[in-house]
Amino acid sequence: MNRHITPGAGAAMVAILLTTSPLPAQTPIPAELRGDWVPQKADCASPTRLRVAETTLTLVNGTDSQSWGDVAIPTSFFGPDYGGISVVAIPDFEATQPFTVYFNADEKKGVTKVDIYTEMGRPSNAEIARIQAAAKKLATRFPLDKVPLKKCQAASGGRG
Repeated sequence: MNRHITPGAGAAMVAILLTTSPLPAQTPIPAELRGDWVPQKADCASPTRLRVAETTLTLVNGTDSQSWGDVAIPTSFFGPDYGGISVVAIPDFEATQPFTVYFNADEKKGVTKVDIYTEMGRPSNAEIARIQAAAKKLATRFPLDKVPLKKCQAASGGRG
């Protein structure tokens, strides 16, 4: 079956993509996702965590922490026909997009994963090499990359 996209259809597709694109960055992160997320194998006193607030995501490793705003929640991240329970959040959406958070990761309720660094092999250009080096450094600084996380009942006091 041959499919041809006419110029009008292309404009319609752009309009559809814009209406299904991420929620505006100022939209609060859903309350049920907010809180501290620590490695599943750790207790809630773990110094390594993801802290989710109303409009920011913070990576924490002991006394070292870094926060990002401009968090987008792309409702069509998994495609237009997706009907699962996973929710994606991407900080600094209009700029660096340093990592992606998958809530209910792999369709497992209550499990969250942070995807900071994916080995891309040999970089094809200087910009990709720079992005890859920054991601690797961030993943080393905050060892949460692809680690299953669980939510703690209350944010710990004094950390991060």
